[in-house]
Amino acid sequence: MSLMYHLVQRPDKSEGAAEDAKLYYGQVRVRQQIDFNTLCETIADRSTASKGDVQVVLDGLIHVLNQQLQNGNSVQMGDFGNFRMSCGSRGVINKEEFNTSLFKKGKIIFTPGSKLKNMAASPKFERIEVVKADGTE
Repeated sequence: MSLMYHLVQRPDKSEGAAEDAKLYYGQVRVRQQIDFNTLCETIADRSTASKGDVQVVLDGLIHVLNQQLQNGNSVQMGDFGNFRMSCGSRGVINKEEFNTSLFKKGKIIFTPGSKLKNMAASPKFERIEVVKADGTE
């Protein structure tokens, strides 16, 4: 299956471009969102586990990921990839002035494993036309 994309026109911000210059860029669109139940059903269809078994395991995974990330650990999940927390902060001139309130909101960083990296290295694309509510492209 292919990734769906459409073209969008945006200002050309490259050095030396005219002020009103515009370029077309490809923007990938999500086909559909797969909900948790559908994900569990699909995994169950590929294994001997029931949908309920898959749900319990994935709920447990989320719980353990939450605990481990809050403890500052990186969680490595084989070919799937690994998860870690990251938090930037605002800077101060003197280290004595630094306190934890200067940290920004944390984020979870996912680094895909080898199987997912290989899939992402050479995606296939299919162009779609996006029609606006007024019927124009």
